[in-house]
Amino acid sequence: MSEHHHAHTKAEAIHEAIEHFAEEHHHQPDAHEKLRVVSDAIKTWEHGEVEAMHTGKAAA
Repeated sequence: MSEHHHAHTKAEAIHEAIEHFAEEHHHQPDAHEKLRVVSDAIKTWEHGEVEAMHTGKAAA
């Protein structure tokens, strides 16, 4: 997953992050891994939303 993709929804971002983890590690995340994956996905998604908001305001 070298190309950066910003999911449209937080749920989509979480789903993609869990899928990516499973592909990379060849197993579904356990409870602790899933918490970290979900937390990181939310942080990344929210950061992308803020960037998009600022980019939209700068273009206006």
